[in-house]
Amino acid sequence: MLNLRSIVCIGLVVLSVAGISGCNEKSTTEATAVKPLEMLSVDGVGPINAQTAFNLHDITTVFQGLNVTQQLHYHKGQKYPVIDVTKDTKTLLVINPDVKQQKVFSVMVKDNLIGNRLGHIIGMRFADIYAYGQTEECAAGTEELAGKVLCYAPQTGNILYLFGGTWNGAVGAVPPKDVLATWQMEAMIWKPLAK
Repeated sequence: MLNLRSIVCIGLVVLSVAGISGCNEKSTTEATAVKPLEMLSVDGVGPINAQTAFNLHDITTVFQGLNVTQQLHYHKGQKYPVIDVTKDTKTLLVINPDVKQQKVFSVMVKDNLIGNRLGHIIGMRFADIYAYGQTEECAAGTEELAGKVLCYAPQTGNILYLFGGTWNGAVGAVPPKDVLATWQMEAMIWKPLAK
């Protein structure tokens, strides 16, 4: 299994989380009533996978009919590009490049218009995803993800679920299971499997 701490510290630093805490039950319920535009699986998000070039033109071709834009983000004084895929005013995906900015490093799913082959949806409670005592590896989020928790999706090594909720515990710590049980999924993150 991949080292979750290194993924959080290295890989997710480039993830854009703007607007991620704006999930609400109404939009989650509405999104589940329509057919997903694409599906998240261990193999990728729709046609996006480990072989996909991080290229605005190619990704625009894949998501025809959606708004695909490239933005520059900054982290510790360094700039890096991300590609956002939106429908109307909803951000569906944030696609992040690898270090060389040549291939896709990760994809953050931010809306239920992107389905999940594992059957879980944004807005689900932690306790509705993980059976008692059978939680996958979890780690506290850092930097932009501080106050959140990242957990591997059940029986996967490359899909992470981002949970948010209320807790008065130590910063940088994962809440106890009884607290985490009520937290809701705010996003799903796909990364290529380690070779």
